[in-house]
Amino acid sequence: RAGADLGLLVIAAVAYWQLDRRATGVGGGVLSGDRQGRLGIDPLLVAAPALLLLAGTVLTLRLLPPAARLAERGAAGGRGLIAALSGWQFSRRPLRNAGPVLLLVLAVAMGMLAIGQRASWDRSQGDQADFRAGASLRVITGVEDDPVKSGGYARLPGVRDAAPAFRATTELSGNRTASVLALDTAHATERMLIRDDLGDRPRERLFDPLDRPDTARAGLVLPQKSERLMFDVRITAAGAHGRRGEDPVLAVLLEDRYGLPYRVPAGTVPTDGKAHPVAFAVSAAGDLAVTGFELNGNRPTGPSTSYRLGVGALRTVTSDGTERPVPVPEGFGWNAELTGSGSGAEAEAGGPVDTTASAKSPLAFTYETGSAPNTWDWTPAFTVRVDAPRPKAPMPKAIVTDAYLKAAGAKKGQHVDVTLAGETVRVKIVDAVRRLPTTGPGADDSLPGGGPDRDGGALLLDFRAVGHILAQRPNAALTANEWWLSTAPGQAAKTAATLRAQPDTDPAQVLVRDEIARELVGDPLGAGPQSALPAVAVVAAALAAVGFAVSAVGAQRERAAEFAVLRALGTPRRRLTRMIAGEQGVLIAIALLVGTVLGAVLNRAVVPLVVLTGQATAPVPGVLVQLPAGQIAALLAGVAALPLVIVVALALRGADPAASLRVQGDN
Repeated sequence: RAGADLGLLVIAAVAYWQLDRRATGVGGGVLSGDRQGRLGIDPLLVAAPALLLLAGTVLTLRLLPPAARLAERGAAGGRGLIAALSGWQFSRRPLRNAGPVLLLVLAVAMGMLAIGQRASWDRSQGDQADFRAGASLRVITGVEDDPVKSGGYARLPGVRDAAPAFRATTELSGNRTASVLALDTAHATERMLIRDDLGDRPRERLFDPLDRPDTARAGLVLPQKSERLMFDVRITAAGAHGRRGEDPVLAVLLEDRYGLPYRVPAGTVPTDGKAHPVAFAVSAAGDLAVTGFELNGNRPTGPSTSYRLGVGALRTVTSDGTERPVPVPEGFGWNAELTGSGSGAEAEAGGPVDTTASAKSPLAFTYETGSAPNTWDWTPAFTVRVDAPRPKAPMPKAIVTDAYLKAAGAKKGQHVDVTLAGETVRVKIVDAVRRLPTTGPGADDSLPGGGPDRDGGALLLDFRAVGHILAQRPNAALTANEWWLSTAPGQAAKTAATLRAQPDTDPAQVLVRDEIARELVGDPLGAGPQSALPAVAVVAAALAAVGFAVSAVGAQRERAAEFAVLRALGTPRRRLTRMIAGEQGVLIAIALLVGTVLGAVLNRAVVPLVVLTGQATAPVPGVLVQLPAGQIAALLAGVAALPLVIVVALALRGADPAASLRVQGDN
């Protein structure tokens, strides 16, 4: 009546406002830091959840009188005497049972807060693990140029598929940096471990806007399960005045089924007109294709010389020891260009070179070495680059984050330039999501906050779409510096152990989603409240049950004379039992209902502000409040069980009407 409950509500609202400001502004919630980086605790912010809980519980007192009047009106409209007496009794003294009701409300709300905080915290740890890993298993690697290792990740035990990825950064205005991730979406069978609310479509359809290119493979595809590639090569001086010059160096250009390029040195080739064998190992799991050749040599100091290079039939040895020819499709041809350095070592514009291709000789061409002056400090060189023809690559499409759109001042449908592998690639923005896993703040727990002031968002591209663009540019190539592995259920640990046992793998570069989740769950900053809150909820439920029992026994004794009069007037014991059960049941129902509503409100308001990471920052992605229906139902049943048992026992026992009337008469 004095308005103390409203004053308490105002204090709780101010504390919650401060907590919300701290959580959304600094990201530390109830924790604060000084200039030396030491963590501290703000008492007001710590008390905010408790103040909200207490204020909500006390406000229940204002609900009891209106509820009592409604109960009286409903009972008066009925025919039964018992219902009318119950409603009248409740409305006559609505605050008599305020204490037990408040205890029950407090127990239910506290229990729901404990359940919601635990479930939300568990969900948040899983969401953070998904966001940091991006896949069941992710491997950070260096540049790999060995065709023998092609497809090796897909052959690991427990791996269903492997997708190469290239990660880089691009600078934006305002001193901001955006992350760029090119992922082979065709082989990312798990798609990306992204929470559904971070995008506008389900995870299974996340990559749909990228519209992956589906073009035929370039070059001469090796037979399946090929383990060795062999061919003969000869260089013959052409023309009547041909003479033997300095031996050039040959390299073979390969590409695997992921679109990853490989350059294999084949050694020097003597210009003696004789066939020289070339052989090297390849991966049987790589599904490789010969996409070109590269011939490098020095220009002679005398007159230019003309040579003809011929490559004999390509052959492979498969895993069963069978030698098989590499087929050359009808009408197949090459694109060749000769470039060189001039008298000042500057690059000269390239000129086309005519080539021929057949099954017996997949490549043959004639080239001119050019001439060079007699110099001491440098030697002019020439290069003949032969590439398989490729269809014109369409512009890659990009999925970007909202932060990138804001930092770059871009919008959907706009074309933007992105720097990848030292090349500028123009892409089209086709979709936007809230956040992309493995990018931005929250992707690396070693950097608290991830530098939000410099975060320029992220872009997701298709690896092959970008690779097709770079493959059409001289000396440009897109290699993988990450591998995203989709593992069979329960096999991630086995796969990670196999990877870490390899001598050329840094164990710290193998990121396992389940390991990250276990590390997060074991963090002491979050594990502490998980033990304290349930204990407090159990104590509150026990106090509520004891308080309700004491109140019910006292009320029963206080009204013993009233019940004796009703019994003497002929009221059956069964009806009195129903009246007592009805009165107490209404109180229990009100307490459970108010406690459930209060607990749900507290969870929605408080839990997202108090769940923090091990670095005392807000988790990324944000917390989704969880209220498991089964656990809430068990909580309500457990809190109401003892009061209901006490009510039923008191109603069934009853007092002796004769003894009660005799005591009343003596008084």
